Formats: sequence, structure tokens, C-alpha cells
Amino acid sequence: MVIQSTNTSEAKNLNKDAIINHHTRPISNGGLGFNRPGFDYLILQDGTLETLVSENSPTNVDLWGVSGGKRPILGKVKHIGYVGGRTLKEAFWKDTRTEEQTKTLEAIVKFYTLRFPKIIVVGFDDPTYVEESKNPAFDVQAWLESIGIPTRNQYQRTPIIRTV
Repeated sequence: MVIQSTNTSEAKNLNKDAIINHHTRPISNGGLGFNRPGFDYLILQDGTLETLVSENSPTNVDLWGVSGGKRPILGKVKHIGYVGGRTLKEAFWKDTRTEEQTKTLEAIVKFYTLRFPKIIVVGFDDPTYVEESKNPAFDVQAWLESIGIPTRNQYQRTPIIRTV
């Protein structure tokens, strides 16, 4: 399970249709050019959980959810996005989760870790750390620990070793 933000201003109250349109619109028209939305679920600012990729059951991963995405995230992956992640003018990363968004995110993470005891939960930028990017704008592993998610379900970061 990958947790990420929409990488948008804390003031933008986006909805499911806006995200689907932005993700699937051609790059030449200002979109991302994806063949499907980049999130399976979207958590709106009021805490509403929207399903962007339809499925028969929330415990199944459709063919689109089989990811060859960010290494080392391979295989069956659920992408959970929350609206926000940037400051008002989108200049900096910021944890903009509302109390309602945080409660919804906690509920869905706890559901999946109970339903799938071997699942690993990771922040979008954790596996391929890039200094300029902080998506989802909060320390996912610290947050998971604070809500009682077992260590076995937390992505284990590889320490960055720098040589001089």
C-alpha cells in the first residue's frame, strides 16, 4: 500500500472527477497522460473516501493495480491519496491532512493490515528518496508507529550512506 498526496495546495478542494481528469488527460493538454488514475482511493478534505478505480471488492487489486512502478514497489499495490500535500501557494511540501483525512487514512490502513497481515505500507517517496520531493509530506513510518501498525507492516528504509 502506497500513501501519497495529490501534491496540491491545502486550499484546493479537489474531487474524484478532477483527479481522474488530470491524471488521464494527455500531457499536451496539461494532464499527466496516464491510462488510469494514479490512485485507487482518494481521501477528500472532509474525510470522505472516494474509489477512483472500481473493483468488486476493496480486498482485490484489479489488473491496473499490478504495478511496475517505483522500485522496489512491484506487484499488487493499492495507492491511497489524500487531497493536499503542499502549502497554500504550492511552494513547499506540507502535511495538510485534516483531522477527518487522518482518521479515514488510519481506518483504511488498519483495515488492510488486519485483512492482509503481510502487507507493507510505504510513503510514496520512501523507496526512492529524492531530496526535492517529500510526497506525501509527512513521515509515514513514524505515523504508522504512532497508530500502532506493527513493524512487519512498515516499509524498512535502507540507510543512506554518503561517502566523502
